[in-house]
Amino acid sequence: MLKRILLVVAALAVLVVFGLLAWLNPGSVDFRFLPSQSVRVPLGWLLIFTFVGGIVSALVLTGLQQLGRRVASWGERRRVKQAVRIGEWQESGAALAWDGDLERGRNLLRKAWRRQPHNGAAALALASSYMDTGEHAAAREILETAVAHDANDPDLRYALGEALRRGGEPNEAIRMLETVRVQHPRAPRALVSLRRLYRETGQWKEAADVQESYIQTLSDGDLAAEQERLLQLRYQAALSVDDPKERAQKLAALLQSNRTFVPAAVSCGDALVGSDRSEEAAKLWEKTFKSTPRLVFIERLLSLRQGDRERQRVVALMQKYRQQLDEDGVRLLTAQVEIAEDDLDKAASELEAIGRQDAPAVQHCWAQLYHQRGQLQEAFKALSRATDASRIDAGTYRCTSCGRRSDAWTGYCPTCERFDTYRSGAEKTGG
Repeated sequence: MLKRILLVVAALAVLVVFGLLAWLNPGSVDFRFLPSQSVRVPLGWLLIFTFVGGIVSALVLTGLQQLGRRVASWGERRRVKQAVRIGEWQESGAALAWDGDLERGRNLLRKAWRRQPHNGAAALALASSYMDTGEHAAAREILETAVAHDANDPDLRYALGEALRRGGEPNEAIRMLETVRVQHPRAPRALVSLRRLYRETGQWKEAADVQESYIQTLSDGDLAAEQERLLQLRYQAALSVDDPKERAQKLAALLQSNRTFVPAAVSCGDALVGSDRSEEAAKLWEKTFKSTPRLVFIERLLSLRQGDRERQRVVALMQKYRQQLDEDGVRLLTAQVEIAEDDLDKAASELEAIGRQDAPAVQHCWAQLYHQRGQLQEAFKALSRATDASRIDAGTYRCTSCGRRSDAWTGYCPTCERFDTYRSGAEKTGG
């Protein structure tokens, strides 16, 4: 009731004001609404009309603003509703894919992705479902499309690199991951994947460079193992150098950082021999043997020392460190030296004491001994046993980690990707 009274009072006040304006301004004026058209109206009424027009315009503008807000609010509610629906599709699709219902899961994920082409999460989930079933081409196609929509998403680029790697395109995978590395040079996940790819493709220098960057992202507690890995990668990079002199320099530099790394010492000596610096190689091998006793150094020294006195000196060095060496390996090398010096009885004594009589190297040594004694039939039998054993255990050297065999010593096993695991002859290999 009070509100109605107030409205009536306000209306009366407005009428009074309007009447007062009309009474105070009785004169007329020309009002032009076109250049050649005008109308003569009382000034008071014109003022009233202008006042009312202003009020009406304000009301119209206010109404339009409210209408705009309502339209915008409706659009926002619609977008939110659509985003919620897409999120439900994505969540349900991912759950179905995890449960093995791939067709339904992929359909929902694809639907979510198509509604939101910039939705990298939906694209990743969809691509992952194909990666899990080995459909790498399909995963690659999805991820390439997603990357085209959002080239700055590192997760999409990383996933695409992984799809390329699994699809047998390591060089393309490297190219993709390098783009991630440019954006995020300290991203551990990208660096680890790049290191693996460079190793798999034999690009050891690049692998070592990536490993060096990776180490810079680690805390002090994680450094020891990764520093050793860097040393190993630098070793492989040095081995890939064709020039023996340059290779020897790089390997010598590695030894400066770790003098107990056997592969670098052995290979550095080999490079020195290839550069006609045999004496330097012999000194290096002997020095390293004294700090890190390994039979591979004795083998290398015996290959250089052809004189009887020199060979005996090498054997004496080996005997001095005998307690730190494999006993069967020592006996085999000693027997080989005694056969070369024609001390067959001593050689036979050493061979008889070897536990692994079935080793091809041991039977070869027996064959040499019998041949020098003139026991040709026994020599033939020993050689036959060595040949039969070689067919089963092909290769003189064996990896103590995975059992892979090789005709020559190598500092790196490509099968298990470990270093300094090869042992020779009758040495125990753990399997």
